[in-house]
Amino acid sequence: MQDVMPALKRSTFHFVLIFLLISFNLRMAFSAANPMLDTLIVDLHLSPSDSGLFALLPVMAMGVAAPLGARLSCLIRPRLLIVHALAAAILGVIWRSYGGILGLYGGTVITGLGLGITGSVILGIVKVQYPQYLPELMGGYTACVCLGTSVGSGSATPIALMLGSWQKGLLFWALPLLIALILWVEYLVNSRDKLVNPHPINASMLPLLRQRRAWDVTLFYLFRVAGSWLIIVWLSTLMRLRGLGAIEAGLVLSLATVFQIPSSLLSHQFAVWLGSRRRLMLVTIPLSCVACAGLLEAPLDLWPLFSILLGLCIGSIFTLGMNFIVEGAADEAGTVALSGMAQGIGFIVGGALAWLVSSSMLLPHPELFILGFYTLFALSGLAFGLRCDRATPQKT
Repeated sequence: MQDVMPALKRSTFHFVLIFLLISFNLRMAFSAANPMLDTLIVDLHLSPSDSGLFALLPVMAMGVAAPLGARLSCLIRPRLLIVHALAAAILGVIWRSYGGILGLYGGTVITGLGLGITGSVILGIVKVQYPQYLPELMGGYTACVCLGTSVGSGSATPIALMLGSWQKGLLFWALPLLIALILWVEYLVNSRDKLVNPHPINASMLPLLRQRRAWDVTLFYLFRVAGSWLIIVWLSTLMRLRGLGAIEAGLVLSLATVFQIPSSLLSHQFAVWLGSRRRLMLVTIPLSCVACAGLLEAPLDLWPLFSILLGLCIGSIFTLGMNFIVEGAADEAGTVALSGMAQGIGFIVGGALAWLVSSSMLLPHPELFILGFYTLFALSGLAFGLRCDRATPQKT
């Protein structure tokens, strides 16, 4: 027995470390391409509509990937499916780097499918292996996604300049994916965890389409995607229209992203302090609207304060959404199916909804329209989040 316990502890630590590394990679390859969009437009002769499509493709690809992951889990055991999905993401990054305009789009889609399947399926694995640590692991998941996004967007241009071309700069982001793949394979080969499922699972989403609880989780995720997409795409532009310098306008979103990390990690503790996750939602979601209003309407010299507030709120909101998914099903198959439904519909419909709303940027005073729609999305998400919380056992 004394020999077994240290082995189990090492296995748990090993799994959590790899889980967080994979989470770190789930958005990084995408965010690394955004800072180089100006260079891509010149070298590949992209039109404004081409560049807009390039920005929208990752969201759409991940939306397709989530239900696809649930379907493939019926054919390939989830742990092996992640191996194939990460390998596909690496091939997508390579094609995107050296495939010209066709590779730019095709590689982005393949990468999005690989990472989307990975992000969806791994939630079920966490559910079945470590159900007692779900709030903490979902906080770590969200924090690592945010950290990876920040690292990708912040270091992409310096890395490309150091390597001598945007092609090599984009190719670089296959390396952390390769490391994650190697470590995941090594874990599967050497794992002693008896909970590992050696068979495919029945992760059908059809029964969920008739469940109110599943729709509540999905709609909470949908409105979260719609609101965050609006902010990610247009906040820097709107701050520049208000008169903020180019560097400071870029820092607004970067600062908000960085402060999502501590709030994601502490989201469960915040809920404990406030007495329930319901109260946490009632505080953070309206405060995110206040922060957005402060950035777009308050005196410009207050932007650091409102940027930090926005990041703190969004980090907690994101973590709550992931908790609703992993706690909303009884087993691994149900979690993968719910993840496929929530992320599939959420990414596709939420992204499309935000894209349609983006046309308001052509109207006079676009900041008022963006603020209004963000508030509408946030409060709609709050309504469905409160319903999710009533149906979810509290784990505080």
